[in-house]
Amino acid sequence: MSHEKKLQWSRFLFWFQVICAVIFCTAQTVRMFSSTKGVSVSFFVCHGVFALLNLSLSLVAYANSTDIDKKIKGQSVFIYAMWLVVLFIHLGTALCKMSDPWKYNDTITSLIVIAGVVPTILFSQFKRISLFDPAIKASLAIFFKSVPQVSLAYNIYMFGTEGLSGVWILVGHITILTRIVHLWISNHERWDRNTKWSFVSEVWNEVSWLVASAAWLLF
Repeated sequence: MSHEKKLQWSRFLFWFQVICAVIFCTAQTVRMFSSTKGVSVSFFVCHGVFALLNLSLSLVAYANSTDIDKKIKGQSVFIYAMWLVVLFIHLGTALCKMSDPWKYNDTITSLIVIAGVVPTILFSQFKRISLFDPAIKASLAIFFKSVPQVSLAYNIYMFGTEGLSGVWILVGHITILTRIVHLWISNHERWDRNTKWSFVSEVWNEVSWLVASAAWLLF
């Protein structure tokens, strides 16, 4: 694919992400004002950490990119920063509307995430790999996103889906897949490690979101 074609596609995917984020944020925020059943605070917190880690990966990729790649990689930086804002809005709404925001399931989710994060950090220290290494950051991102999304499926089974917008579920898939494609086309000559590992984390993001979506459809 020529560089001009990449720029055209990346521009389209970028604005598509922005529009979807507005729809995603609005639909779920409005739904939480009427009901918070099935909503998980730990999900929003962990999702925020996932976005922050991928923002870090995209910032390094942007800083190390050539001029020909800089515009597309800069779009990735904006996209992850934008999702952080969306998640802050969701978290704030949930905390305001939920009488008992932290549930037993949130504690279990947090413990499972910690059970994955701690060995990852210990492994990096044992192998003398920096915690800022793209593979380590992506591994942490996967734990912070995949575990809460699988846990969200259990939360849906226990408490129902009244507080979760169907638009939110659908747009979640659309935006994840859009980011995967955007990351895929963001390289000019070679696959840099920061973009590569961000791509890997997003693939696992989609797999675990499929589990949450299946629970939303079934229960």
